[in-house]
Amino acid sequence: MKSTKFRVTAILLAAILAAAPQVHAAASNAGKSTTAKSTAQKDSAPVWSVNLGSNVTATLEHADVWQQDGTHAAVFTLNYKNGGKSPARLVSFFPKLVSGGSVNAANPITKDLAKKRIEPGQSLRVTYYAKVDSGSMAGMKLVMDVWNPQVKGYLERVGSYRLPANYSAAAAPGISTKLNLGSTPVTVQVESLEIIKHDGKVMAKVGMYMTNHGGKAWNDQGLEPYLVTASGSTFLLHREAEMEGVLIQPKEKKLVYYITEVPSYLKTAGLRFSWTEHDEILKLSLPVASFKLPAATAPQWDVAAGAIKKLTIQGIPVHAQIRQSSLRASGDQGVWTIEMAFKNQGKKSVVVPAYEFAIKASEGSLHPYTSDNKAGISLRAGEEKTMLMEISLPLELEQDKLKLQMIGTAGAAGSSKQPSNSTETGKESASGSQESWTLPIAYFEIPYQTERKSSIGVEYGAQSAKGFAYTLESMQRLPWQDQDLILAKLRLRNTQESKSLPLPELQVNVLADERTGLSGSEIIAEEQGSLIGPGSSTEVYVMARIPYTKDIRSLRFELFTQQDTAKTPFLTMTTSGMTQSIGTLEKGKPYTVTKIGKRAEAQERRTVIYEGVDSDIVYSDFILTSNEQRRVQAAVLKGYFQSTDGKIYEAETIQPEASLQPGSKQSVIFWARVPKGEASELGLALGTAMNGSKLAETNKDATGVMDVKKMMLNPIRPAVISGLTQLDWYPYNVSVTKAVGRLQEGSSSIPLNITIDVKRSDSITAADSGHKLILIIKDTLGQTQERTLTPGTDIQVPGTRSMSIELNDEEYKKLQGGWFQLTLVDEFQNERITLGSQTYNLMFQQAVDPFEER
Repeated sequence: MKSTKFRVTAILLAAILAAAPQVHAAASNAGKSTTAKSTAQKDSAPVWSVNLGSNVTATLEHADVWQQDGTHAAVFTLNYKNGGKSPARLVSFFPKLVSGGSVNAANPITKDLAKKRIEPGQSLRVTYYAKVDSGSMAGMKLVMDVWNPQVKGYLERVGSYRLPANYSAAAAPGISTKLNLGSTPVTVQVESLEIIKHDGKVMAKVGMYMTNHGGKAWNDQGLEPYLVTASGSTFLLHREAEMEGVLIQPKEKKLVYYITEVPSYLKTAGLRFSWTEHDEILKLSLPVASFKLPAATAPQWDVAAGAIKKLTIQGIPVHAQIRQSSLRASGDQGVWTIEMAFKNQGKKSVVVPAYEFAIKASEGSLHPYTSDNKAGISLRAGEEKTMLMEISLPLELEQDKLKLQMIGTAGAAGSSKQPSNSTETGKESASGSQESWTLPIAYFEIPYQTERKSSIGVEYGAQSAKGFAYTLESMQRLPWQDQDLILAKLRLRNTQESKSLPLPELQVNVLADERTGLSGSEIIAEEQGSLIGPGSSTEVYVMARIPYTKDIRSLRFELFTQQDTAKTPFLTMTTSGMTQSIGTLEKGKPYTVTKIGKRAEAQERRTVIYEGVDSDIVYSDFILTSNEQRRVQAAVLKGYFQSTDGKIYEAETIQPEASLQPGSKQSVIFWARVPKGEASELGLALGTAMNGSKLAETNKDATGVMDVKKMMLNPIRPAVISGLTQLDWYPYNVSVTKAVGRLQEGSSSIPLNITIDVKRSDSITAADSGHKLILIIKDTLGQTQERTLTPGTDIQVPGTRSMSIELNDEEYKKLQGGWFQLTLVDEFQNERITLGSQTYNLMFQQAVDPFEER
């Protein structure tokens, strides 16, 4: 009895050890492998179900074989169901594979080693492997033995099943296959097979639809994809995107492309897509799922003019389209401007790769485009962005038969195994080299259209989706120091019916005659970064500098936004080199500042001429009145004088820094020194000063001017007033209210007492303009002397102050009477205007004889 019991125990222990090798190693690797459940085509699907006793059954769900390094690893999955009332132990079941007369014990893969029992009412899926000598499961036999101490050898055969002669584990094209991958239910379906010939290479590209039905994200990183030929040769496939694995979110469906290089003589009939996974403990690659590929097709790269190319980038649908193109001539070159739009049609963000672009001529020549953007274009869900390309090619080519090539890069992921166990010549063994290829994405037909030149006052449609219609309202060429300013005024209108559009932060390039980039090109737009309501408009100014001696035939404005290295076009416009003359204000009309927050009117008060010896000064005094409702800093005005024959005299500006209360006024002065005789017939061009893209600040250097208007002036040479009452020394009135001179008989001095009254003539703020009030005194002998009347000392501004002046001369002793003359002079920049003059009699006092008094 003891001997028999020992024998049974030994056999049982041996069976357990045979059925569960490397149990301890499996515990540390649980969860790394993937179990697959396949519903392949019905005519060859495994349908074996075997009763194991005690109301326990095992059903065959999947069987496949994979060849590697001269070894065939066969796998099959059994689904155990326990309908009994007590647990069933897996060590009691012994599945085997019979191949070519050899019986091969099947053992659980590493992941399933930890599965020990099937609880009552439960099911358990176990995948087994066995090394076989055949590369196909067709005709192979599966048998199942169970432990039974009542039979000879203790193993009882309870069933066997021979796979059909036409059996294939590969799902047919068009069939959705449900897989359980890493405990995640995933549906997989073949989408396409393309054979691509490009640049002397042949590539196979496989498209697979994958849908994640689980509750967490799934990644195919643990799976190795292969292209398998009918003869059994394998080619490792590379993911075309997401090299580190395709991530699919719960409930998400994604189209994933795989690609590999194949020999030119490869037969495309009977190709399969297969997934394997590597079992680190067993040192084997095991088949997971297989799919028959449809008949190979050649890619359709040609895209008709205006049509959309549907792309799949990182599993996300993206539309690519030439939104518009235009041709312009520049010498013997045709310059194509092409706007390529990319729109994210998916629900997640995506990065459009930095594709390579080139124009292909019908004559065969290729003209590449070099982009500064090396990082691609980021698109949020539903977002569209455009890229603007400018490519030159000889005008002698047929411009109406051009195509734009879009080339992408595929591969460059992991090792390239070329191919394993190949029976075809010219194959390489597995290597660790990385593979990458450049492949055409699309050949877009370029719509032939010569570039239109924008006319002033005409509205043109938006150049990008959901963009702004634009009107060139004016274009002026303005003098600026030793250069000219080009100033274009654009009106942008939101064409959306119900949606506001953001006006982005814009930059600009300005080209003259297609080849000369203008310096200092700037955008002036108050509402950058703001939303423009449906149907509403906003103004944008473009300013650039050009040598005043240069004639131009055309101007090209390229407005764009810049983010990092990516440049996104906003608006491109070409006009003739003709500029508008500056508008002239009607006589008596003020210059108006219309900028919100700076609204004001500047009215000419008077323009006078300070006559010099070799040159004159033209001096225009303006009153600036604020039209704002709050206290604001006034806009800085800038002007220049222009003669009838076109000579330009830049004006200096004198303007106060003080802020203006609503309705309050300030004096703004423009002056320039001009040659003798030029001052009489001058006009003043007046504008709002700019510094960069903003309005200039007082006493800060201005870099440009906008909203320029011209007004004709009537310079005057003020007549000398006879008298010294209410003299205009703006913004003051000056009067000499008292002037007394006494002459003492026999004295060599004449004391004068003069009282001067200064009153403010207007409630106005004025800056210190450097004016001097000069008093010229002429005595009865015809001699003169001058005195600068210093405010606070000689005169009170405003106010009344008296001063004493003494005239001295020995000749005065001979006088018996006489007079003196006072003249007030306004001096500016060393040039003078006489305000008024008046003569006063001296009060004569005879000398008293002391003897006569007695």
